[in-house]
Amino acid sequence: MITDLGEIVFLPVEQTDEIRNDPRLSFGSAFGEGAAVDSYDDAVLQTLVRKQLTKCIEWREIEVKSIVLDTVARLSARVFLGEELCRNEDWLRATKEYTVNFFVAGTHLRMIPRPLRRILHWFVPKCRELRASFDESRRIIMPYIEKRRAARAAALASGKKIPEFYDAIDWADQEAATRGVTYDPAIMQLMLAVAAIHTTADLVTEIVLQLALHPEYVAPLREEVIHILRSEGLKKSSLHNMKLLDSALKEAQRHKPPGVASLRRRVEKPLTLSNGLNLRVGDRIAIDTYRMGDPELHQDPEKWEPYRFIKMAEQPGKANYAQLVVTSPDHLAFGHGDHACPGRFFAAYEIKIIMCHLLLKYDWETLPTTYASPMVLGFTNASNPTARVRVRRRKEIELDIDCL
Repeated sequence: MITDLGEIVFLPVEQTDEIRNDPRLSFGSAFGEGAAVDSYDDAVLQTLVRKQLTKCIEWREIEVKSIVLDTVARLSARVFLGEELCRNEDWLRATKEYTVNFFVAGTHLRMIPRPLRRILHWFVPKCRELRASFDESRRIIMPYIEKRRAARAAALASGKKIPEFYDAIDWADQEAATRGVTYDPAIMQLMLAVAAIHTTADLVTEIVLQLALHPEYVAPLREEVIHILRSEGLKKSSLHNMKLLDSALKEAQRHKPPGVASLRRRVEKPLTLSNGLNLRVGDRIAIDTYRMGDPELHQDPEKWEPYRFIKMAEQPGKANYAQLVVTSPDHLAFGHGDHACPGRFFAAYEIKIIMCHLLLKYDWETLPTTYASPMVLGFTNASNPTARVRVRRRKEIELDIDCL
């Protein structure tokens, strides 16, 4: 098939398990091929990963994705970079701009013939904005990293205990040292931001829009959150026990997958699949995500049904597959195999924390533009950034989540 990425061989879903971990098929080459920027050490990243809403009590219109991007960027920065940088508005703005420009610039580049990209990217406006966002991000974060490294070097020289920071900067330094490689910490943090912000914000946006369209499901979700937080507190195990919220999130992901294809690979060595298809070196392949909307697999697939995966979990042998973080040939939103999204466990916890805050603190309702159609361009199937809802802070809150 001719796509915006060139010729792609689409394989039937039955080949998913066959190709998912085949070393002759390269995940990195499939995504890096034709890029007009230098790559990064994805091995380090693979191992490394495993603004507030209005306080007004009156109804106010908001652009959902914009607000969600602010929230996800801040929460991700708190985990990855600590308390100081998660409150640095310049860093948050730069990482959000980089994340958005990263995908838009890629789309614009794919309109240019492949041989010309390494020249013409210097003149594409969105690529220039992307470089500006990168330069700004590096300007902000490098003094922070250098100060930390200097403190560790001074502690080592004086025989004092080396300070530990328990964040992504430390994790990346330790992983690179273990592997005996060097890496660019600014690129690493931006790639983490891209991975954490883009898909997480897309899924949160989707479930917020679906709940605006289906308000009858807000009360049971809110009741589950209140019951579990009251009895168990806010911790990993309690988030895991929010089964209805988990099902609703997986259903939002099924109903609008983040892309129309998954398991993109580039053939590095010739191979023949079990169905007899011969793949040559250089061929690019992918698996269609149509199974997530297949009526033979899901009853009424066009309907958003937040109880769908709770019901699946009740079927013999299906409990594990019903979880948001579990991948399978029937649910490829996080990919599948060795290159399934390594951050999906973190993302699940992050999204559930955000939804706990939203469900406890806010009411929201539809507007005529609430469910603008997703933006489909090439392989991307993104929630529409112009979708809006009306939101207000709840006057009576059953549980103060900020005190947990």
